[in-house]
Amino acid sequence: MSDLVLWGASGHGKVVLDVARAMGGFKTVSFIDDACGESGPEFCACQIFGARRYLQLLGGKACPRFLVSIGNNAMRAACFQRALELGLLPATLVHPSAVISESARIEDGTVVMPRVVVNAGAQIGRNCIVNTAAVVEHDCRVGDHVHLSPGVLLGGGVRVHSFAHVGIGAIALPGAEIGEGAVVGGGAVVLRSVPAGATAVGIPARVLPRTRS
Repeated sequence: MSDLVLWGASGHGKVVLDVARAMGGFKTVSFIDDACGESGPEFCACQIFGARRYLQLLGGKACPRFLVSIGNNAMRAACFQRALELGLLPATLVHPSAVISESARIEDGTVVMPRVVVNAGAQIGRNCIVNTAAVVEHDCRVGDHVHLSPGVLLGGGVRVHSFAHVGIGAIALPGAEIGEGAVVGGGAVVLRSVPAGATAVGIPARVLPRTRS
């Protein structure tokens, strides 16, 4: 039994809390949030603390497990790295209704939501979100700090590089590749590849032209 702290008191944080409660095994669950002062009113019947003050007060004390409950990939990655530097230990949360193959691998700091399926030989990196009812088929490779939105379907052998965001209900056909930091729009179907940093939408998915600033 250990304590768990969730970094990010938001709508996504509520869902992550539900996963933690469904798993059980934590003595306490609390939140920290950058928008909060030293402490604030309870959030979902959990204590909530200002992130900066809370992390300062740790100061070498026994550190709880943590998970960053922030949807934005870049922000989640920055908070994850900061927590590691302060000596917090990343948790991995998997809802009991998820189906995870014995040969699949899920790295630290990742949350797996209800009704997810992760099939044989699939690998999911650190600090990822595998959202409600997503399917990660056999031999997929998902990098660090990725968000697979609700209902995403990755066919066998798909590769999703770090910091990519795959939108609600999107599909990647077997063997497709989604580049680092790419965004796949909701409902899109990726036939072959999406370049790094690109945004692709539609059926089949087409890369949107980059806008000049």
